[in-house]
Amino acid sequence: MPVNNTYNIEKLIEACKYYIEKTNKRISFEYALAKENNDNLEDAKRLVKLLKGMLCHVNLIPINKIENGNYTKSTNENIMKFRDYLNDHGIVSTIRRELGSDIDAACGQLRRKNIKKEGE
Repeated sequence: MPVNNTYNIEKLIEACKYYIEKTNKRISFEYALAKENNDNLEDAKRLVKLLKGMLCHVNLIPINKIENGNYTKSTNENIMKFRDYLNDHGIVSTIRRELGSDIDAACGQLRRKNIKKEGE
């Protein structure tokens, strides 16, 4: 995301830790899992290292396949392993329930489709 050019992950985590210290409130992180992109054990290890010791929760969001998209949904096995690794290493995490993927209306799937008009 373009905002990362100004505020990289280190600055973001620093700000999150400051927030937790001042408010004693838990932070929720949204983590979108994409098959063979960021859904393996090495990625889970990096995330644990990044968040270790923080009062936080990770909401895992399986990427939904979209037409002409670059990413596909992780396997259920990888999603569960990722969640279990986080939980086993002190990072509370859950998997977001999926709704609407059967009609292309799930998270990430709602976008304008080009519809050809008759005669084009």
